[in-house]
Amino acid sequence: MNAPLSIHGARLDRRGFMGVGGALVAVLAMPGIPAKGAKAIGASLNAARSQSWIDIQADGQILLRTGKCDFGQSTIYTAYRQIAAEELCVPLSAITTVISGDTDRTPDGGGTFGLLRYGQNLRKVAALLREAAHELAARKLGAPRAEVALHDGIFAAGGRSLTYAELVQGEQLQLTIPVAGDLTLPMGLRVDANPPFKPVKDYTIIGQSVPNPSIRPKVAGETIWVGDVKLPGMLHARVIHPATLGSTLVKAGLLDRAQYPTARLVRLGNLLAVVSPQEWEAVQAAQAVAADTQWSAWAGLPDQAKLADHLRQASAQDAFPARAGRANKGNVAGVTGAKTHRATYSMPFYKHAPISPMVTLADVRPDGTTTLHTHSQNAQHLRRMIALMLGCGEEQVTVRTYPGAGHYGRSNGGSAGSEDEAVLLSRAVSAPVRVQWMRADDMGWSTNSPATLADLAITLDDGGRIAAYQATHHMPGMQDDRLIGAMLAGEKVIDAPSPDTTYGFQNALLNIADTWVYGTVPAVSETGYGQYHMGQKASPLGAGLRNHSMRTPIQFQQNFPREMAISEAAMLAGKDALQFRLDHVDDPRFKALLERLRAESGWIRRPSPAPGARATGKVAMKGQGVSIMLRDNGYWACAAHVSVVPSTGAVKVERITIAADVGIIINPMQLRRQIQAGCLMGVSQALHEEVSFDSGAITALDWSTYPILTMAEMPELRVVLSDNSGVGNYGQGSESANALAAPAIAAAVMDATGIPIRRLPLRVGYVRSALVENG
Repeated sequence: MNAPLSIHGARLDRRGFMGVGGALVAVLAMPGIPAKGAKAIGASLNAARSQSWIDIQADGQILLRTGKCDFGQSTIYTAYRQIAAEELCVPLSAITTVISGDTDRTPDGGGTFGLLRYGQNLRKVAALLREAAHELAARKLGAPRAEVALHDGIFAAGGRSLTYAELVQGEQLQLTIPVAGDLTLPMGLRVDANPPFKPVKDYTIIGQSVPNPSIRPKVAGETIWVGDVKLPGMLHARVIHPATLGSTLVKAGLLDRAQYPTARLVRLGNLLAVVSPQEWEAVQAAQAVAADTQWSAWAGLPDQAKLADHLRQASAQDAFPARAGRANKGNVAGVTGAKTHRATYSMPFYKHAPISPMVTLADVRPDGTTTLHTHSQNAQHLRRMIALMLGCGEEQVTVRTYPGAGHYGRSNGGSAGSEDEAVLLSRAVSAPVRVQWMRADDMGWSTNSPATLADLAITLDDGGRIAAYQATHHMPGMQDDRLIGAMLAGEKVIDAPSPDTTYGFQNALLNIADTWVYGTVPAVSETGYGQYHMGQKASPLGAGLRNHSMRTPIQFQQNFPREMAISEAAMLAGKDALQFRLDHVDDPRFKALLERLRAESGWIRRPSPAPGARATGKVAMKGQGVSIMLRDNGYWACAAHVSVVPSTGAVKVERITIAADVGIIINPMQLRRQIQAGCLMGVSQALHEEVSFDSGAITALDWSTYPILTMAEMPELRVVLSDNSGVGNYGQGSESANALAAPAIAAAVMDATGIPIRRLPLRVGYVRSALVENG
């Protein structure tokens, strides 16, 4: 091959011959940036680099690179390897190395969300490489392209064969692939080519339960976690955060150098910290200084007891443009029926609350370069924001990622909060600085999953079917990507969330994200009213109760009121809640899934409430509840079985069954584990979790004030997977499991007692009060 070859929009070049070795690599080509010799925006975007996307080496090894990080989902090390191996038609064992997250060693960026949707990048790159290799093999074998077969990494025709390794032996081959997007924005890059994919019917690797190879080294103590990273001359830091979300620093406390001889107090605007060569000294000194530090008073948060009223009033005061649902149809206001269900539903602020607080080690060098060692969910985006804060080019910032505390969503688009603080402190003291947040820092200053309020009305016709559905949702903006340390220090950050912000996901308008699934309902009206984050405009820091996406963002907040209201409507109609849903969905996949859920969960066909349901007494009452959801081409249904002791309000989730149809299942074992984890998170949110706050600050600062599900409360959990490869896509959305659990559990409580509980969490006090007031 002398002249470049066009491979479905990509370009295959021979870059040279090698005495030994050889490789076929995939690199990127951004519009307007030539692939060869281009000046990079950042190291990982350098199209002239040979190490990008996928490398096929002459020794038979294949290396993957992805900007996505693994937060315990395992997708990076299992599904991504399976996708690439399947499209390349090589054994899974050929994929020897996976590099993820590092901004200087990975190409695509984008947040660690929608992993299988982003997996299309790898799928396309692997397919393009296969097509390129197939073309080369045909030429080397002297056979027509159509007559060359490929199995297990071996090209064969006319009695001759070549492996991938032999194909690239002695050559330096480069496949330049067109991409679009922006590397350092949350959505990252996307491959701008459409190669033919391997037919699903020929899959041999996808669909297999492949163990996660990253678990063994973690269990064996071989994995380097972010907290393990050390640098020569490194200092430890503890940050002293303001007294409230709007307090400014009046006077820093004194640092007793006699007691803490090697510690140093650093003040950068309202960012106050103690650094020390000794971590324990930093901890003790910071606590001593904090006790003596004076902050201005601030009380700009509403009364938590009146949170629901505030959410509704804020929608009117802020006057954000309303967002209409995509499924809206018919004239809801003109529908009259035999019965109408009207109710208001509410959910609290939730915390990401990782078991381990966040750690970052930053090294700002005299030459202006900065390196962060952190546990980020969006390293490229973090790089952009750190560069903005420092006023330097993005190419001067490198983010290296490591395993850390598991969480879903986390504080912002890339940072947990400690990253920017570590960078600012490192710059201030001219040494590498390791910042570890204490539990109270994480709980008090990381972002929250926002509280929400929804007013619903469902009109039933004479036959007990839904004639009209109307929902009005009120919720503060979901996303605040601003770096809190930079805000405290008075450094530059991106614009605050507002109705006009266009950076990334910062916009505070409220979309209707919960996909409408009841296709037979003739009239639907859903409206979303966004608002500023609580306290955001009043706080001198511009902070307030900052929000960010957490597992099943927005859809969780909108699915709970919808599914709980559907269960109430079924009770009003005197229908079985599961059959009621079957009567209103028109998608065959949902019908099949609900039928399977009914068979697998032990669902008893009957209307709610359960026979003998009681809202009083000391005898535990039994109930069943159901919910459904459509997310990212994944169909989901859940049945919960609970017991409730009316006299105490104690709810016990005894059994949960989740049925899923996600189309092509890449790794059944890992999908099952993700669903189990998501479901348990949902049970925890349904029963316990709630961020408490006073007039100025979050008061849920530890595990006693923010309780989560305990091992003793684990329910029996059953996962039912429906393999539906015929749909042809990798449906995802396993995070849906958490959003399914809450409405199913609440509906089961209603089934057991006859009383609907329309707010979360189902803590004993709330449940008891509702039963007393309405029983």
